[in-house]
Amino acid sequence: MLLRDALLDGQPLANMGAIEAMRDHARAAYPEEAVGFLMQDGSYAPQANIYSEPARGGRVNPDDLGAVIRAGTLRAFFHSHPDGPDCPSEQDMRSQVELDVPWIICSANASATLPPFAWGDTLVDPSDLVGRPFRHGVTDCYATIRAWYQRERGVLLPDFARQWEWWLEDTDGDKDLYRRYFAEAGFRQIDQSEVERGDVWLAQIRSNVPNHAGVYLGDGLALHHPSSMLASDPARLSKREPIAKWQRHITHWLRRD
Repeated sequence: MLLRDALLDGQPLANMGAIEAMRDHARAAYPEEAVGFLMQDGSYAPQANIYSEPARGGRVNPDDLGAVIRAGTLRAFFHSHPDGPDCPSEQDMRSQVELDVPWIICSANASATLPPFAWGDTLVDPSDLVGRPFRHGVTDCYATIRAWYQRERGVLLPDFARQWEWWLEDTDGDKDLYRRYFAEAGFRQIDQSEVERGDVWLAQIRSNVPNHAGVYLGDGLALHHPSSMLASDPARLSKREPIAKWQRHITHWLRRD
C-alpha cells in the first residue's frame, strides 16, 4: 500500500515530514540506493549505503542496525529503487520477513520519485479487497488470497518471497511457486466437483506453470487480482467477477481445512 495510507498499531506508519525526507534522500542518492531507518519517534534517519555496488543494492552497517533493533527504536526500514522497479524484489521480501518490521521502498531518479509504498504483516490495510491497485509482491494475486483469508477466516497465510515474472524463469521447478508451496500454506488439492466458498483456484496463463490464483466466493463468483505487463500498475485493480471467465485456464482447485 502507499506509505501515506499505511497504519501501524492504529497510527500512520510515517508522518508527512518523514515521507518527504525519504523522497529527498532517494533523489539525492541517485543513481545509488538510499537506505535509512524510520524511527519510533517519527523521524527519518538516513544511513550510509555500504553495499559493494551501491547502485545495485543497499546495505547498512550491521552494528547500527543491531543497535536500533535492540533499543526497540526501529519502526520501519527504508531503501530506494533507482529507476525502479516499483515493487519489492525477492530479496526485499525475504529481508522484510527476516527483519520483521515494515519495509518501505521509493522508486527514484535524479529529479523525481514515485510515492513510497510499504508492506509487512504488522501493517493494516483497511481498504476494500476489491479495487486495490496492482503491485507485485504487495497487492498481487497471492496477496489478495492472503488478505481474504485473514479478513474472512482469521488465518494469516505464510508469505513467499517472489521476483517479478517468476513464472517466466522456471527451469527446474524451483520457481513453480504455487504448486511448490500450497501444501506448506495448509492447502490440499480437491476435485472441481467439491468446490465451495473459500476454496482457491490456480490458473496458467501464457506460462509453463500456474501463475495466477484467486478465491472462490460462491454463487459463481471469484475474487482475484489480475496483473499486467507492469510490475506496478495502478489501473489493474483487484476484482470480483464470474469464475466462468477463468474456467479454461484453471489447473487446480485447493482447500484449506
